[in-house]
Order: sequence, then structure tokens, then C-alpha cells
Amino acid sequence: MGTFITETWLREHFSLAPGTEIHLPAEGQLTPAARTLIGERRIGVKFIDAAGRTYLESGPAPRDSGDQAVARLKVHPLTSQATREAAACTLCGQEVAHKSEAMTHLDARQLVAKNHPRMHLRGKLDTVIAHAVWVQSELPASGGDGKVALWLADVRSCLGMVLRGEVTGETVPAVQMGELDAEAIHRLSHDPLRYFGHDHIVPDVAQGVTVARLNLLRALIREAELAAANVYIDANYQVTRPDILESLNRLSSAVYVLMMLSYVAALGEPDQPGGHS
Repeated sequence: MGTFITETWLREHFSLAPGTEIHLPAEGQLTPAARTLIGERRIGVKFIDAAGRTYLESGPAPRDSGDQAVARLKVHPLTSQATREAAACTLCGQEVAHKSEAMTHLDARQLVAKNHPRMHLRGKLDTVIAHAVWVQSELPASGGDGKVALWLADVRSCLGMVLRGEVTGETVPAVQMGELDAEAIHRLSHDPLRYFGHDHIVPDVAQGVTVARLNLLRALIREAELAAANVYIDANYQVTRPDILESLNRLSSAVYVLMMLSYVAALGEPDQPGGHS
């Protein structure tokens, strides 16, 4: 039996924004209260072991296992698939046993050329996620940027869901950052003077290194959004993946909210949005 993961521990380590995803140690076992909390907030959970292998819960453990834990299934860390499928070339329709360096997976069953527009989009998303993790690693877990660090983890989670949805075709869940849903993020980012007591900011070295790092992340998300627009908006302005475009749009706004939080905290203002009218 592994270490128990309690509701209190979850609240101390994650913002637990509804619809996001968290990673837990593979040896951990969720208490009933922790499991209820996760279920109520529709939070996805992946278990990661010391070797980096990823597992999902798949049902009750066998009765003869002597363990009350839930059984887990090893899956791909991005797609969450447990099995590997044979892939075929989209050009000729034939199954490919050994793909060339010019080809890559569009999804589990299709191979395309690496210059496919969706590969360009995935490259942008990969860069964005890498930068989000880097900014996370540079932020203190407490102090004025403590909430920023916690909410940035939600941004990272949502970016991962965008990438997974692009690869698998699954609908991307609505963006949530801490207590803020997509609509609240939109309001805060468009009227900061009302909610933060400070008007819009433009990039300036005087704003400090945290704001600078977050602003670069915001700009990279915007680049990813434009790459997604090239893929998913046709000549008649019809959007085939509105979930991806809306998620990226809201995520860039979410990072702008984090910029404002960090900046007003550094100025000695409240470290969370207020209700100024």
C-alpha cells in the first residue's frame, strides 16, 4: 500500500481548477475524500512512477491482490492510449512498417509529411508548453507570486489539453484558471483598471523579470493561436475546431491576468483581483 493522498494535501499542492489535469506519484493512493473532490471538479488524474511511466486508473484491483487500491493501466503520456495502432500513409493509403524521416504521425492511424500545417501548429504548442514549464520553474512557490505560480500550473495543464485534443481529435475542455472560468478571465483581461486598480500595461523592463517572462509566454500562445487559425479557419471563415481557437485565445488572456497579478503585487497592491467599480 502506498502513501495516502488526502484532500488537504491536494488543496495544498494544486489550485484544483475544474476540468484541469494533475499528476500524482504512482505510489500514492487517493483517500475517499480526495477522490470525491477530484470527481466533483472533473479533474483528470495521471499517476507517474519513478521511471516516468504514466498510468490511469482502470477499475478495482483484483480481489486476490490483497490491496484495496484501484487498478492502473500504463498509457501513452500524451494521448492516454494503452495500445499502439498500425498507421497508414495518407497519400497512398498503405500501412507503413518503417516510416521515413520525412513522415510523422498525424494521429494514431495516419502518417503525413512533416511539413503538414498541423505539424507546424504542434511545434508551436510544444514551444509554448516548454516555455510555460520554464516560467513555472523560475517562480517562487510562495510570496507575492505564490498565486501566480499556482495558477500558471493550470495554464500549463490547459495547454497540454489543447495539444492532446489536437492530436486525438478530442474536444478541448473550457479553460479554467484557479477560481476563474473563461468568461471571468475575459472580463479581467479586458478591464484591468476596474478589477486590479491599474490600467493596461505594455512591455517595459521596469515591470520586472516575472512580468517579462509571462509576457513572452503570452506572445508564444498568440503565435500558437495564429498557427491554429491557419489550420482550422477555411476560406469561408468557417471554424472547424472552435474549441482549440477559443482555448488558445483565453489562455493568452489568462497569462495577461497573471502579468497583472504579479505587477500589482510588486507595487504593493492586493495580490488578487478586486471588485472595484
